[in-house]
Amino acid sequence: MVKATLAQGLILKTDASCTINGISWPGIPTLVWPEGIDTPASDWFRDLIIRNGKASTTVDEYANILRPFLRFCRKQKRNWDSIDDEFLILWRERLVRTEGVSVGRTNTVLKIIFSFYVWAEERGHIRFRVGIYTDADLPATMAGFPFAITAKRKFAKSSSGRTFSSWTTPLTLSDPETGSRRHTPSEIEIREIHSIAAVKENGERNSLFMSYAEEMGGRRSEILQIGKSHMPSIDQLADLIENDHPWTIKLKRKGNKLTSLQLPLELIFRTLDYIENERHEVVLKCRRKLVGYSEPDGIFLSSVDGQVLHPDSVTSIGRNAFKTAGVDKSNIHRLRARYAERIIETLVDATSTGYDIGPLSNWTETILTKAAERMGHAHTSSLRPYLNNYLNRRIQIGDATKEANLGTRIRQLELHAATFERRLRCNKDLHQIARDLSAGKSAKAAAALRKLADEIDSAKATRN
Repeated sequence: MVKATLAQGLILKTDASCTINGISWPGIPTLVWPEGIDTPASDWFRDLIIRNGKASTTVDEYANILRPFLRFCRKQKRNWDSIDDEFLILWRERLVRTEGVSVGRTNTVLKIIFSFYVWAEERGHIRFRVGIYTDADLPATMAGFPFAITAKRKFAKSSSGRTFSSWTTPLTLSDPETGSRRHTPSEIEIREIHSIAAVKENGERNSLFMSYAEEMGGRRSEILQIGKSHMPSIDQLADLIENDHPWTIKLKRKGNKLTSLQLPLELIFRTLDYIENERHEVVLKCRRKLVGYSEPDGIFLSSVDGQVLHPDSVTSIGRNAFKTAGVDKSNIHRLRARYAERIIETLVDATSTGYDIGPLSNWTETILTKAAERMGHAHTSSLRPYLNNYLNRRIQIGDATKEANLGTRIRQLELHAATFERRLRCNKDLHQIARDLSAGKSAKAAAALRKLADEIDSAKATRN
């Protein structure tokens, strides 16, 4: 893999020495061809950042969309300011039919290119080429004028009730997957799912299992392989903490292929805590009730027979939690999709600086191949929608994706803290009752015990 050459269009970025009106503006893209700077494109990138306040990562994505299009214009010997709807359709069909770009991603590309031409029309680089005019805007002599690039006016209403309009291209394609695609839970929905799972019977186990699906991208069968023997020793854990490294375990993935998976420290902490508490209680109960019971190595045990959970039980647990949380068209397997998204995001961020990460980029296949290795996929095709979705999302959320990894670590700590809070709340109540009995306050202790018993009965009723 090599960076784009000058003949392909080189994107250079300003450094801190670039000052405009006394303000330093690093990170503004500039598009350069063999004959020099592409002034219209570079002016557009500058305006997006300085005038419109867009994040540099967002404008990077705009640049990676516009550059291959302008490269195509040059290959077809068409000046950028002479293109029309027919040429845009030619580009659209090349993306979909030749390059295999998804309909959703192709539509995004068309809209970004259209926005460049709208900007050029408004700034006077081209004149009366884009149909962003109402009849009242045009002189009578131009009534019914056939614009080379047609536009469609759309209306929207703000939260205050005010109606405003904008222009878009009418050349986008209808996406057959829209509305039927399985839903990947959002951050807010995942938090709600965890909070619901945590207060049910075996709540620590169920929440932890879902965290494994989300944080390491494991399938049901893979997560159920994880045992106590996979956990680090005290000395190993100390080294991990000191160096802030994840813990690596080996599991058989699909196709019986042995592979290494990395577990975040926060997930290890929660697992060790679950082993010492909720899981330990399950083992003790089974030893008392089941003759000849032998504790298995597996971490995620059934509270009925003390054996490793059946995959169907995992599906049922997830289905109930998702249903209660009101998350439709989704299941515990879609938490694995969240992991896939984060892998794609990390790889794009790691390779995008100075490289063309667009729909026609060679880096696309590199990213998808590496992601497939991490996910245990034999092919990259199922991961391509995640890449396309992320590239589209970068246009809207800019620098916010840099916080994704930190957010997952914070969530694990919050879930662990919630477990401690529930456990300590019960212990605190019992401790106070014991103190009241020792002090001879029998009535107060009895009332507190009745209240605690009522809360336990209520929790059981909720679980049932």
